[in-house]
Amino acid sequence: MHTLESDDLVTLVNEWGTRPREEAGEGDEAFPDPRTAGLAASEDTDVLVRTADRLHPVFAAPTPRDRVRQLDRLIAETGVTVHLRSDDAGHAHEEWVPARSADALLVAALRTLADVVVLRGAQTIGVCGGQECVDAWIDSPRGRPRRYCSTQCAGRARVAAHRRRSREDAR
Repeated sequence: MHTLESDDLVTLVNEWGTRPREEAGEGDEAFPDPRTAGLAASEDTDVLVRTADRLHPVFAAPTPRDRVRQLDRLIAETGVTVHLRSDDAGHAHEEWVPARSADALLVAALRTLADVVVLRGAQTIGVCGGQECVDAWIDSPRGRPRRYCSTQCAGRARVAAHRRRSREDAR
């Protein structure tokens, strides 16, 4: 495995991460099929949980600068090496090689996350700003900056804010 799609990386963190599952009240529920995150059905659940739990703090870091530091620290911990390979047409491609084969999934996720952060900025990743939700998100390149993991959480926040303003106005 060399990289993950951004959406698959977010699914990995949110569906196998201990903290997102607990906040969503899913801590006792069965894990989904790994194929929902673009992974092999045989992927070890312990590896998925451990990987998600190591990645979540990168998303949850309070500032873009802190996210970059967390990501850099995690990359260094894996002992990854980067090799350039050439295809038949002479195009160069990066190959991230983990020091330990047990870190292959983590390194694939880190490569995806590093690409996002380098190309689009650390402000394009984060965790949901909704109450009782810590799901990770990666923003797509579009207009307004993202604050919520889903339209559901954004809608709940808008309704809560409207109710709060209504109560204040009634006083």
